[in-house]
Amino acid sequence: MTVLGPVPVDRLGITLMHEHLFIDLCRVTRDPDHWLNDLSLTVEEVKRFFDAGGRTLVDVTNRDLGRDPLRVQRVATETGLNIVMGCGWYREPFYRQEIYEKTTKQVAEDIVREIEDGIGDTGVRPGIIGEIGCDRNYISPAEERSFRAAGRAHKRTGLSITTHVVRCPAGLDQLNLLEEEGVDLRRVIIGHCCTYPDPNYHEAVARRGAFVEFDIIRSSAEWDMAARVEYVMLLVKKGYLRQILLSHDVCMKSHLHAYGGNGYDYVLKDFSPRLLRAGLSQEQIQVLLVENPISALTGAKA
Repeated sequence: MTVLGPVPVDRLGITLMHEHLFIDLCRVTRDPDHWLNDLSLTVEEVKRFFDAGGRTLVDVTNRDLGRDPLRVQRVATETGLNIVMGCGWYREPFYRQEIYEKTTKQVAEDIVREIEDGIGDTGVRPGIIGEIGCDRNYISPAEERSFRAAGRAHKRTGLSITTHVVRCPAGLDQLNLLEEEGVDLRRVIIGHCCTYPDPNYHEAVARRGAFVEFDIIRSSAEWDMAARVEYVMLLVKKGYLRQILLSHDVCMKSHLHAYGGNGYDYVLKDFSPRLLRAGLSQEQIQVLLVENPISALTGAKA
């Protein structure tokens, strides 16, 4: 399900699984760099991804993060990209009061309503649940409600779940919660795995059947990029090629080309060639960028 309606999986092509087109982190962080709100600039930036061969982008901006379904539709129309939109609740500093006042069942019903009927009165339907996450190295009680509600919405709608967890191994706790709710962990994406530099953690997530997402591939620091190449290669050597996803998590002005960043096309123009030089084949790159996203979004094997 894209913001312009359903598309056949053979039209997804090269896919970025964790990005943001319009986002307002600034209302919590108070940093104006953390606010993407310029339609014409967004179109210009994501066209670079399309021109590099990209065809689908998953925008995991959800409630209270500046999600703007109608403007995202305009980006899809003007660029030709398939854009999948997220839903659910992000992490606790961004929650509005209602999540503390509703039951888990009610929160789940809100998510299902958006998936089935569209976001507000826009008619735009999400195609993935998330990103949902924990703010610290543990899952708070309110965040637990969000995760359990997401799990229940997944079971009712079949949409995959994508998560946020940084600089700690709490992705395993997230998997435990979702498993308690009966979620098929093969339909779960644990985000930002590259921010916790422990290959044992990455392998532990993969062993559970979930996708390991290395989605902060945007640095100009050689050390960071070399480490991310190594993370991918280690998992491939362990036999987990089909559980790896790649993306940038563009969410600040400074990530854009216009502000000196590497933009939405860095994985294609720089990181993929690094993987080829490290020993992956072109066919394996195709698995990472085309086949794995199909499996992550739909559960179907490409």
